[in-house]
Amino acid sequence: MWRISVLNKRSDNRRKQTRFSVDVDGFYYYGGKWVKCKIYDLNLDGAGLRLNQFFVKDDIIKLKFGIDDELNSIDSVVVNVNGPRIGVHFVNVDEFDVDFLRRVINSLSKRFKI
Repeated sequence: MWRISVLNKRSDNRRKQTRFSVDVDGFYYYGGKWVKCKIYDLNLDGAGLRLNQFFVKDDIIKLKFGIDDELNSIDSVVVNVNGPRIGVHFVNVDEFDVDFLRRVINSLSKRFKI
């Protein structure tokens, strides 16, 4: 089930785009299987994740998430590690992925649209 917390727009000087706070169940692909994680912020360039797996900067992972029954997987690279939280940058993103990300963010955010 997808859960939504209060969404806040925040600025971070390290990012090109503002991240939107979310509370979304997602999955990452590791060891030949999909493992559950929590996505806590999101934008068109990347996401922040909480998970129980050790990753290092520059690891490549596949991330799957969405809304309702619409799930999509996006390739990503780990750009930041802080204990059980990692930041990923989406790679190989096409127009379909951008449209998908916009729909997810817009459906979870009542105050901010992209």
